[in-house]
Amino acid sequence: MSNWQDFLDTQGATRSDSGGIRFTPDDAPTTANPATCLTELGHLGLLAFNGPDAAKFLQGQITTDVRELADGHWKLGAQCNLKGRMEASFVLAQPEPEQILLRCHASLTEALAQSLQKYAVFSKVSISDVSNSWRRLGLFGPRACELIRAATDLPTIEVGQMKTCDNIIALRLEPQRYELWVHDEQAQSLWQQLASGCQLAGSDSWRLADIRAGWAEITAANAGEFSPHELHYPLIGAVSFKKGCYTGQEVVARLHYKGKLKKHMAHISLSGAEPTLAAAVVDTAGTRRGALVNLAPSGPASWEALAVIPDDTDTELHLAGGEEGQPVSKVERMSLPYPLPTSDNAP
Repeated sequence: MSNWQDFLDTQGATRSDSGGIRFTPDDAPTTANPATCLTELGHLGLLAFNGPDAAKFLQGQITTDVRELADGHWKLGAQCNLKGRMEASFVLAQPEPEQILLRCHASLTEALAQSLQKYAVFSKVSISDVSNSWRRLGLFGPRACELIRAATDLPTIEVGQMKTCDNIIALRLEPQRYELWVHDEQAQSLWQQLASGCQLAGSDSWRLADIRAGWAEITAANAGEFSPHELHYPLIGAVSFKKGCYTGQEVVARLHYKGKLKKHMAHISLSGAEPTLAAAVVDTAGTRRGALVNLAPSGPASWEALAVIPDDTDTELHLAGGEEGQPVSKVERMSLPYPLPTSDNAP
C-alpha cells in the first residue's frame, strides 16, 4: 500500500474496485448546501509524453489541435480507431515545452499507452505512466478560487487555462471547478491545506459535475462504441477540423460535413434502484434505443447520466433492468449547458 493511500485512509477514505473514493455516506454536496469540496481523482490516470517530438507526435494521433496547448491552455480530446469511434477521451496540458501530460480514465491508461507506443517508434518521444508520481485532486464550489490562492503561489487562472508552480499543475475547468495535478511529495501537504477550508467529497461528486458540464468520458467499458459527434465533442472544443490527419480523421470529417446522425448524447435523470452502465435505454415496447455513457448519483434513489439516445423527443424512453430486461426507470431529459446544433454538418 502506498504512503498516499495510507494518508487517505487517515482521512476516512474508502476506495472501490474501480478506483473511486468515498469519505462518508453523505459526503456529496447538495443544491441546498453547495459546499466547496475536495476530492481525490484516483479513478483517473496520467500519462507523460516527453521529448522534442511530443507535441508533433500527438498532433498526428488525436482529435484536438495540440498546438493550442503552447499558450497555456488545457484541451479535451480523443483517440479514435479507423472507424472514427472513440477508443479513449482525455484532458491534455503542456507544463513544459517538451512535455505533454494526458489525463484519461484509469481503466484505459495502460491500453492507451500501448496503443500510442506503436506509432512512437520513429519519434523522439517517450511515453510513461506517471499516475503514482502525480496525484490528481479535484476542488469545486464557491470558495475554490479563494482556497487555491491561500494554499499555493499559483497566479490567477482563467477558465480554460493551465498554470504551474512548485510541483502543482492547476487546470481551471469551470468558474468554480479546478483539477490539480500535484507531485506526490507535495500532495499530502496541499490536501491538508485545502481540506482545512472545505468539505471532503467522493469521486461520484466529480463525475456528477462532469455530467452536468456535458463532458462524456470514455472508459474501458465503452471504448470503441461512440463517435465524437454522438458525444458532442466538436461542440466542446475537443475536435479540430483544421489540424490535419489523425487516425479516424476521414470518418470524423465526413460525418461532420455530410453525415446525418439520428442519435446524440443527452443529459438525463433516473430514479429508483441503482442502475448500471450496461443497462440499455429502451422504448415502452422494450426495443433498445440507446446506451448510457456516464452515470452518477444525484440524491437518494436518484441518478443523472449522459446517454446516447434518439433526437426524437416524442418517444418515451426507459432504462431496462430486471431479469428480463424490462423497462424499470423512466428517462427524463435534462438540459445541457451548451447550445445544440440542428445538424452535425458544418455550414
